[in-house]
Amino acid sequence: MTVQIISALPVSFSADGTIEWDTFDALLTRVAPHVHAALIAGTTGEFPSLDDDERQEAFRRACLILGTERVIAHIGHASLHQVVRIGRAAAQLGITRMATLSPYYLPADDAAVIDFYRGVTSALPGIEHYVYLFPERTGIVVSPETFGEIMALPGVRGAKLSGAATELLVPYIAQLQPGQELYSGDDSTLPLVLAEGGTGVVSGVSAAYPETFARLAAALDEAVDGTEAARLQQTVVALVQLTGPSIIRLKAAVSANVPGTWESRMSMAAIDDSLRQDLLAAASSNA
Repeated sequence: MTVQIISALPVSFSADGTIEWDTFDALLTRVAPHVHAALIAGTTGEFPSLDDDERQEAFRRACLILGTERVIAHIGHASLHQVVRIGRAAAQLGITRMATLSPYYLPADDAAVIDFYRGVTSALPGIEHYVYLFPERTGIVVSPETFGEIMALPGVRGAKLSGAATELLVPYIAQLQPGQELYSGDDSTLPLVLAEGGTGVVSGVSAAYPETFARLAAALDEAVDGTEAARLQQTVVALVQLTGPSIIRLKAAVSANVPGTWESRMSMAAIDDSLRQDLLAAASSNA
């Protein structure tokens, strides 16, 4: 299986909060030659701040530039009803791969989480579903045993782990069904993920440095020059340490090669000018 880099893309907002669609198109065009697919309207895309029409427009634009086969639409929302509504609209665009964040805000036990994903997959037949786990954002810790029950649901293609969920990478991988995929949201761990039987990374940082991530994936895929792969891995680790996991930092780095306002709608800690210059320099030198 080819080493997979899926880029989790941010969205550029103007100072008044409107989406800069031309800038979003430019980012899609920039990453297109270097990544295998893109996750649209995920956490990096500030999905809680997007209305339904904006999410669909982001999906539509991604399909036009990347092709529907390279778009993974994040359809997570606060209720199953809303998830299904967004998923059905995305399916009308021709999108066949969708990711759904686990239930969030209100507490949910194992049975409720399984029922949630059963509801998603049964309401959206013909879609390849990715289970998205991010305990720090949802308050839900999914045990490996519960994860196994979810992965056994019809239509589930794989999973994406973020935050503390990546610490359970190995026991989660043990629960995969034949042919299923597992991605880490920890951008710096691609060799480890592959060594343990995973598929690749869903990487926000790759939106700023797509060429570097592509070179690392190619070096690992070819498995010819271990020295080059090790060198590139060191570079990726340094870039991740500088850039993530911060949407504000990521947007500063992206702006080096994709001009735009790159404001955010959601409240986040600001960065100082010195760090901004470091991010701009790193993005420029790794283009």
